[in-house]
Order: sequence, then structure tokens, then C-alpha cells
Amino acid sequence: MKSKGFATGVWVFGSCPDRFCTKGYKKEVSLEESLDKIASVEGLQGLMMHYPAPLNENNASYVKKELEKRDLKLASCDVDLFSSPEFSWGALMCEKEVRKKAIEMSKKAMDVAEHLGADVMNLWPGQDGFDYPFQINYQAQWDLLVDALSEIASHNPRVKLSLEYKLREPRTHSTIANAGIALFLAQEIAPNVGVTIDLGHSFNVKESPANVVALLDKYGKLFALHLNDNFRDWDDDMAVGSVHFWETLEFIYYLYFSSYEGWLGLDIFPYREDPAAACQFSIEMINYFLEIVQKIDKQKLEEIQKEADALSALRYIKSLF
Repeated sequence: MKSKGFATGVWVFGSCPDRFCTKGYKKEVSLEESLDKIASVEGLQGLMMHYPAPLNENNASYVKKELEKRDLKLASCDVDLFSSPEFSWGALMCEKEVRKKAIEMSKKAMDVAEHLGADVMNLWPGQDGFDYPFQINYQAQWDLLVDALSEIASHNPRVKLSLEYKLREPRTHSTIANAGIALFLAQEIAPNVGVTIDLGHSFNVKESPANVVALLDKYGKLFALHLNDNFRDWDDDMAVGSVHFWETLEFIYYLYFSSYEGWLGLDIFPYREDPAAACQFSIEMINYFLEIVQKIDKQKLEEIQKEADALSALRYIKSLF
């Protein structure tokens, strides 16, 4: 791994609304105030932002100057195909004008990413899926999705199109539900299409995130990371390493020995916690995991793994704390 450093979603420093407190648990602040707070957190160097708000083609040059002023960089541009009611029946997998708009928004997000020096446009098609049996024609929907992703990817091959998968929410079933589906699409569509691992989404779908890292790295398709934690039953977006200590440590181990060269992105929602403190804790935990990983004798661990001796492997790792 040759990480570019730690990044955070600008939304981490926003009002943090949920479906019960729709105004948010915190006061909404300006973009400039958010950037000031982000720049004050030790270790944060990058920013993930959504297109078309707060980042778009009209303010891209201004945002670029504001980032440079604070010695920050754009890590990725994430296209928002989920928050507007017009996408309630889908974005890339719906018909006619709405689908056309979603595709054009995705293309523009790629161009804005390139303009600000980011090499990744993250795409989470949150509204593309279904809620009930017999609700959609699956064959037709797969065709729509593949065609849309192919058109977006070919628009700007210089920018990586990274697919973020999720089991459910806001639909009861997301079409790109797990790493296997995301990898299949990436393999089928174009060289510049890859996968984003959201650590919490991987926990939700009962994956081993470490196993997913190994799989995506094998095919050169690990393009981006969203790091967080949860209790597996919901996308809680908690601070990294706060729940799944062992599995996150294993995830960092396989990430460390992977060819990944992107950002370590924090995608957390500190509804009641101070956002700077939540980011700082997450960075400290990731660095702690990295310290442990660097003490591991890889050859020794692999010898233990040949015997599939789980307890000996865990005891060995524990001895390094």
C-alpha cells in the first residue's frame, strides 16, 4: 500500500441529519467553515465532496483555491444520485429523462474531479434497486445499468469510476449489493471502472472486508475506501475500529500488503460526537492497526495459516500489541 493520506467526507462536518431529526443534530455551517475545521485536524489532508452540491462546475475553481489555501486536496468527487426525489424510482436504472440526467451528472462529476486533481469519481447508485417481489424487470434493469455505466466510464477514461456497493437503504434491495457484483461489473465494463470498499457496507453484507481487499487487489480493481464501523445490522457510520477490532485489524493487514495507492477516506456520521474528535479517533485507530501490522512477521503468520490454526494465529497477533 502506498496511501495518499487520510481524507474525510465534507458531510462529516455538516449538520448530520437522520430520518428522525431531519434538520440535523448540529448547526449547518458554510463550506469555508467546514474546510477550516477539517484543516485543523491533525493528519487530514484530503476531502471527499459530492457533485452537484457542494461542488459543481460553476464553483470548482473557487473550491480549488479554497482547498489550496488550507493545504487540502480533493480525494474524490462523489456523484449524488440519491438525495433528490426525482431519483426515487432509480437513477441509472430508470427510463428516459431522469436516467439521461443521472448519466450527464456522472459525466460532469468526472470532469470536475479531474479539474481539481482527483483521479476518482465515486458512484453509489443508492436509489437503483427494488423494494418488492415482481416490482421490476431484472433483465431490463441490468441492461440499463450496464449501458449507463459503460457510457459514463467511456466519457473520461483518465478518471477512475469507482462503484460503491451496499446491501440496502434507501431501497430494501440495492442492485449493486456486494463486492462480487461490483467486481463483476467492473471487469465487464472498462479498465477505468473499479470498486469502492465501504467498510461498514462490507460488514452489513456479512463479508470479510479483508477477504474483499484480497479479491479486489488480485484483479487490480480496488479504487477507493470509505472507512467506518457499525454493528452489522445497519449502516451506522461509526468511528473506525470502535466495534470490529479484530476484523478491522485484519482488513488493514491485507490492505497494507496490497497494491492500493489511494486515500484512506473517513465516511463517518458523528451525529452526537464532535466531528474533529471522531476523525482524530479514527486516524489514531488506523495508525495503531498499522503499527501492529508492521510488527507481523508475514512468513511466520502464513506458516500458521497453512495449518488453519485460528487460535495460534490470534495469539501470535495478540503478542504484538
